[in-house]
Amino acid sequence: MTTVKKDKEVKRLLKKLTLLALPFILWPLIEVFLLPINFFTFRIWETISVNSMQVMSGPFYPNIHMKMMEEGELAPRTPYARKRLVEWYTDVYGYRNRDVKHDVLLIGDSNITGAKLTQDETLAEVLEEHLNRPVYSFAPATVNRFLATDRFEQDPPHLVIVSSIERRVPDLPAIGANGFNSELRDKTGNFIGSSSILTSLAVTADRISKLGLYRRTLAEMERSLGRKEYISYNNEFFIEGEIANREFSEEEVDRVADVLEGYQHVLQERGIQFLFLPIPNKENVYYQLLPSQKQATFLPRLFAKLQERGVPYVDLQPSFNKLYQQEQVPLYPADDAHWNEVAVKVAARLLTKHATVAQLKIEPEDKNKQSLLVNFK
Repeated sequence: MTTVKKDKEVKRLLKKLTLLALPFILWPLIEVFLLPINFFTFRIWETISVNSMQVMSGPFYPNIHMKMMEEGELAPRTPYARKRLVEWYTDVYGYRNRDVKHDVLLIGDSNITGAKLTQDETLAEVLEEHLNRPVYSFAPATVNRFLATDRFEQDPPHLVIVSSIERRVPDLPAIGANGFNSELRDKTGNFIGSSSILTSLAVTADRISKLGLYRRTLAEMERSLGRKEYISYNNEFFIEGEIANREFSEEEVDRVADVLEGYQHVLQERGIQFLFLPIPNKENVYYQLLPSQKQATFLPRLFAKLQERGVPYVDLQPSFNKLYQQEQVPLYPADDAHWNEVAVKVAARLLTKHATVAQLKIEPEDKNKQSLLVNFK
């Protein structure tokens, strides 16, 4: 009788534990299969970005078309948030493109992806309109990831433009860094992408791992308890604030120049042209809003080094300074540190004027002639 009684108690305990655990087991499934994909997110980036399934080809779920009213990343769900309707397309590889053609390839961070920009405002699409050539957004990604991607080795672009927000330029990886992981992910990504079933399973597993309710609740608690700090001056939000315009040592600037020169050399060996496009920090352009009003010196010093080495670059700083400081044209959303659609247009115009890019431009008449030749063949 004692054994039977103990068995009943164990079963009763297991039943209680099961009931206790059931909501935690079922809720992620409810999130994935019953609720809208963006139910707990404030922008598309978090909604479709790959979380745990780092074996997929790209940083986002493939073949997505989505519209959403977004808020900036620095003040979401606060009175300072600026809502904006944004549209996204991702290609079969999980990058933010309508197709996979790539005469010109942009490698960069979330600015190149186009955070808080709608699809036709991204640099890839604006530059493509200027050049009349396919421009592909390979972002967020690195040069090493590009070098490890089979499709670009088989069909290389004419030009690679490497871009980075200013604060991340010092951390650009040298050639060869993390190369094995990039090659491995390319192979696993191609394998998963070869099957719609595997792709669907990978996306579903990744969505389950996101735990949207938990993350949303945690963020709300941090915000309500004052643990989520925001750097704000005159209702403009910044990521780093004063520290963004700090001084860099000569050795640090030289190291970055070495890395960029390495990019140029390895791409030239593949017969690909190279161009560097750093994007000034919001703190750099809006420095007059900072308490110290200190101007950044990093980019001009880096450009001087690149000039000596013959590494081509495009300097956005003078145009950005003129527009914001003299003409009071905003170049970044108030609630975000990414550039806005005006800044993108300026960058596209300056890129098109650069000799490396200008030679690739196809005039409308030339494009029509090419189309006729293709049709004739």
